[in-house]
Amino acid sequence: MNYLDLLRQRSSTRKFSSEQITERELSAILLAANGAPVGSNMYKDIHLAVVQNRETLSELAQAAVWRSEDKRRIKEIVGDTELDTDDEITVKAHDPFYGAPTVIFVSHKNQDIQPGIEYANVACVVFSMHLAAVELGLGSVFMWHALESMREIPELDNSHLLNLPEGFSPLLGLALGYPAKEPRVRELRGDKIAANYIN
Repeated sequence: MNYLDLLRQRSSTRKFSSEQITERELSAILLAANGAPVGSNMYKDIHLAVVQNRETLSELAQAAVWRSEDKRRIKEIVGDTELDTDDEITVKAHDPFYGAPTVIFVSHKNQDIQPGIEYANVACVVFSMHLAAVELGLGSVFMWHALESMREIPELDNSHLLNLPEGFSPLLGLALGYPAKEPRVRELRGDKIAANYIN
């Protein structure tokens, strides 16, 4: 499959079957992570935590679920609405991992010398795994909400469950599994991102 075909088949899966991915598929995904471009070749500053335990994922989801149920916070995020009372703003608690049987959390060593590069690095690693999942016929979706919620609500920060090395923080993740329905092939468009040309 050429690269553009891979992009046409790429999508964000938000409903997974309960079937676990195979060891071969997981190994291919992790190989793709190790093949991603990383600033200054500092792969030692990145750590992967593979979670396939449903109870652990439920604990890691607590901050995101609480945040989604906090009507005041939701109102702050979405801004003014036609709804007049908090009682009318209802948010259904959900699994921020969409039922995925595997979630890979990508952590980065806290940075002093090149602050900000950690976000570029983990994004490259997650995107590389995301495209590998497409090639394998798996579904996947970037994970941000649960980790952002744990950063915002320290008392519900269960990132210690990831057993990370000292000085590492989880920044992004990828939920993986078999999609509950066949993803559609997308049309690629060249006008979604604005560009200007400097001649």
